[in-house]
Amino acid sequence: MNIELNGEPHTHQGDGSVLSLLAEIGANKDHTALMLNGQIVPSETWGEPQLKEGDELELMVFVGGG
Repeated sequence: MNIELNGEPHTHQGDGSVLSLLAEIGANKDHTALMLNGQIVPSETWGEPQLKEGDELELMVFVGGG
């Protein structure tokens, strides 16, 4: 399915869940926040298929440093 990921076109090959998208792009779920079509998505629901053609996602990946 075709979605927009952080402002760029992306073809998602997974099952439509956020977890499958994170695995696809190599993001660590423990360090990620997500907005789907302008709404924050609770991490408890990330395993449920909820992505649809044309959805707009913003992923914020947090990294530590020092």
